[in-house]
Amino acid sequence: MNDAVGFAIAIEDRYKGIRAPHKIKAAVSGCLRECAEAQGKDFGLIATENGYNLYVCGNGGAKPKHAVLLARDVSEETAIKYIDRFLMYYIHTADRLTRTARWLEKMDGGIEYLKKIVIDDYLGICAELEEDMARLIYTYECEWTRVVNDPKRREDFVQFVNTDETIDGIEYITERGQQRPADWPKKFDDDLVVPDNKSLTDKSWVKIALTSSFPIEAGQVIKYGDTQIAIFNTHGRTRWYATQNMCPHKRAFVLSQGLVGDDENGILKVSCPMHKKNFSLDTGECISGDVELKLMTFEVKILDDFVWLNLPPVQELDRILGTSKWKVTKNGTHEKSRFLQRSAKARIEILGKINDGCADVGCGDKKLDW
Repeated sequence: MNDAVGFAIAIEDRYKGIRAPHKIKAAVSGCLRECAEAQGKDFGLIATENGYNLYVCGNGGAKPKHAVLLARDVSEETAIKYIDRFLMYYIHTADRLTRTARWLEKMDGGIEYLKKIVIDDYLGICAELEEDMARLIYTYECEWTRVVNDPKRREDFVQFVNTDETIDGIEYITERGQQRPADWPKKFDDDLVVPDNKSLTDKSWVKIALTSSFPIEAGQVIKYGDTQIAIFNTHGRTRWYATQNMCPHKRAFVLSQGLVGDDENGILKVSCPMHKKNFSLDTGECISGDVELKLMTFEVKILDDFVWLNLPPVQELDRILGTSKWKVTKNGTHEKSRFLQRSAKARIEILGKINDGCADVGCGDKKLDW
């Protein structure tokens, strides 16, 4: 068992950072009980009395596939040689996003053909495959370590591009002496009402940041008061969009990290990275079936290489989209108020009165105070 543990550590260290068409999972089990579930991985090793049995092309998930035996009773050295060849042949020949199980299913001759290539060197390419793997292994560099040690690269990972300030999008609680995020509510006890930005008054153009601060074909987030706004640079910085950063589905401040692209109707959309809700970047409407969900959008213009947004006053926008108002806390999404207990229609009317400058808008017997 101890030998198997050491071998497992060596395997993990050898193949860390490998770029492949899809994620790769591996396991080493110290006996035939294979508690590490080696036969459910892209490659797995099970210790025997004479060495290791090497299995390949398995996976779990929604379409599980039992791995198949590639080699029996091989030494650690031989096992590594076969794994090098197997992985590199997969990397060279598999289509993008194809798991090893699906790759083998499509291979003419299946496992017997793969054995001929990896073990018998049927194509005469094993030396080349081993050299390619050695090049990957010996040129490995931890990308995160490089970023941490490079002040310039660390600037790419700030929370907001227009300030060094930070905001927690979820409350952290202490449990058993350790910190963890608060529990996400299974159901929200209120309706998020986002008024049309066109109905907001007294807007003005606000200078945000240099266009070079925003990655090409991706989103980045800015802080405006207590509100997070996602800005998307598309089509090589020729088209810009801005929306609230909070996804209205689960109130997570993540839309700037979503994938941007066109849907089948040519609508430019952002897809929430959490639950794949799709929103039009032009209108903010949800185009994946949830018509009640909508984003607030903002006008963008580029002037002298700077991004500008047409925004209402900070206090007004914070009342609607402020992070502290909507973030998940240990007591729920936020404290209930009489305002939030009103109907959606009533709240829209209240917001409209606020926009018109009415200072005496109340919630029941109490003035609105949020």
